[in-house]
Amino acid sequence: MRDRWVEFATAPDQITAETWAGLVRNEGCPCAVKSDGIPFLGVSMLPVRLMAPEDRVEEAREILERYVDWSTDND
Repeated sequence: MRDRWVEFATAPDQITAETWAGLVRNEGCPCAVKSDGIPFLGVSMLPVRLMAPEDRVEEAREILERYVDWSTDND
């Protein structure tokens, strides 16, 4: 059975999303970047979702929270 992947965070753009995903992956947690926008020159400047297997979402969120200060993000 394949893991169900769910959103655990939204980055403001693809560059930020790829950076955040790298932080999560480096801690050993699977992470994928999902954009619904049409990329311009291969990079989306629209918000991008970060996804993790359903059973690892809390782990992924906790890892990201060590590096990202959510208090400065949009409410």
